[in-house]
Amino acid sequence: MGAVYGIFHRSIRDLVRWEVLREVLVTGIPMILIWMGIGWVFWDKLLQWSTWLINWVPFSVVKANGAMLVLFLLWALAVLVSYAFLTAIVGPLFFRRMKKGYYYYSFSTLLGFAILWGWLMMLNWGVLEKWIANKLLVWLPFQTVAEGSAVLLNFYVFYSFYILSLFLVLSLYRKDFLETVREIEYPDLEIAEKKVQISHLSIALRDSLLFIVLTILFFPLLLIPIVNVLIQLFLWAWLYRDANFRGTCQLYCSAEEYERLRHHRAVIWSIAFFASLLNFVPIINIFTPFFAQLIVFHWIMQEKGIAAAKASSVKGE
Repeated sequence: MGAVYGIFHRSIRDLVRWEVLREVLVTGIPMILIWMGIGWVFWDKLLQWSTWLINWVPFSVVKANGAMLVLFLLWALAVLVSYAFLTAIVGPLFFRRMKKGYYYYSFSTLLGFAILWGWLMMLNWGVLEKWIANKLLVWLPFQTVAEGSAVLLNFYVFYSFYILSLFLVLSLYRKDFLETVREIEYPDLEIAEKKVQISHLSIALRDSLLFIVLTILFFPLLLIPIVNVLIQLFLWAWLYRDANFRGTCQLYCSAEEYERLRHHRAVIWSIAFFASLLNFVPIINIFTPFFAQLIVFHWIMQEKGIAAAKASSVKGE
């Protein structure tokens, strides 16, 4: 358990270092603007197609899916409002002394509220879903509910391709990103001259293509409650699990180490699914592809027996 916490803590610590955070923001912010522009151009066409598809779905399914989407929006709103309220209370008292601890606070607080509100909604799922589906949505015409579901479906599509674009950019510039972290955390690491010969970029492109194909094939299933969440988790985990591992091993593993580590499939998939869950958490989801890469990187370093630099010896800590 301590080892898992150490990997998690170092990944957060690295993500909020300015040297690393700068690379994340330089990648993430332009991608947000690009996909906002793409969404502006193609929004109406995709909305027409989504609405047409929903019109073929029974109202009971649309109503159930609408109830789930409303609950998800309420959950996200509850997380953000709770975080803002707590920050407004503790901010004036502690932030001047916290310095970089503010980033740890933000990440852990958002994640904590996401788990708390998710757990509370799960406990009361039946009551909430029944009230929204049978009391709120039945007051609205089918067309209104269908159009609302189509709008949220559009947001999901563009958001998924935003995550995909971050994943591809990270795959192209993985060495620069990880070397920034490696020089800070593992300055004494001796990189083997004979590294494992694998093509992580072709894996990343293959998985990206499959992600697009499966998104198109499973698009109608995104209207089915629970099933749509499982599909989203699987597709995002599919992106993260192999390319991050192979790409990191290509840079820092020998052939023997790669053969030993590749059999830890349960760990690799667990990291991928955990990162996929973070894609749902507001604000944190912007950094998820980079956070997933950092977790894999530190896990591999731990399996190699490489100790991270102490916090007191790291510049800028």
